Amino acid sequence: MMSIFKIPEGLIDEIHSLLARFWWGSTESSRKMHWHNLDSLCLPKYLGGMGFRDLKVFNQALLAKQIWRLHTRPNTLTHAILKAKYFKNSSVLEAYHGYDLSYSWRCLWGSKSLLLEGLKWRVGNGVNIQVWKDAWLPGKPPTAIPVHDMNFDPELRVLELINEECGEWRGALLQSLFSVQDRNLILQLPISYAMPEDKLLWWPSKNGEYTVKSGYWLGRLGHVEGLLTLYLRIKGRLGR
Repeated sequence: MMSIFKIPEGLIDEIHSLLARFWWGSTESSRKMHWHNLDSLCLPKYLGGMGFRDLKVFNQALLAKQIWRLHTRPNTLTHAILKAKYFKNSSVLEAYHGYDLSYSWRCLWGSKSLLLEGLKWRVGNGVNIQVWKDAWLPGKPPTAIPVHDMNFDPELRVLELINEECGEWRGALLQSLFSVQDRNLILQLPISYAMPEDKLLWWPSKNGEYTVKSGYWLGRLGHVEGLLTLYLRIKGRLGR
């Protein structure tokens, strides 16, 4: 049910309360002191928590999985039905909230923000990527590039930064638009002569596919830097 509907917050709070009372040994007739609140218990163990599951965030991560499926499987019947009703002229990731929504679609739409937080573009031909609005730089969390020139073109596409004839970046244009750090990151991106289509990937996972586990920790820690730190700590790349 949690992968289809958003559970009311009051019900989730009640379940969390039951879990806390169980953990601290409280009963209906006697209440023991809670030495830690549930938020701290839901932190990863390396941050001093117990790794308990925050059901509200877990619910959102499960629903975000459905949005990911709609994005990556546009030929399904479910996608066709929802598109005809809720996002006729756009993709599911660009769908507006709208009016007269079903409860199930409201639940799915509400989880879209979590998915968007971890998406990054892999550059192909650059047609679909907006330079200043989309996340596409390598080696950085999925955030937009800061603008250094107030006369910038807000609709500039990555395609315009590429010299298609020789399959290289336009060095002079990069130098005029970006900082040294961002320019060096862009030059690390290889350009294919085949000029394939751009592709959206889920940044927190190695293969670019969304997983509920990575979505949960992204939502729980609140930022991708924290998620990256967690993964590196789990893999033993950082000291305790």
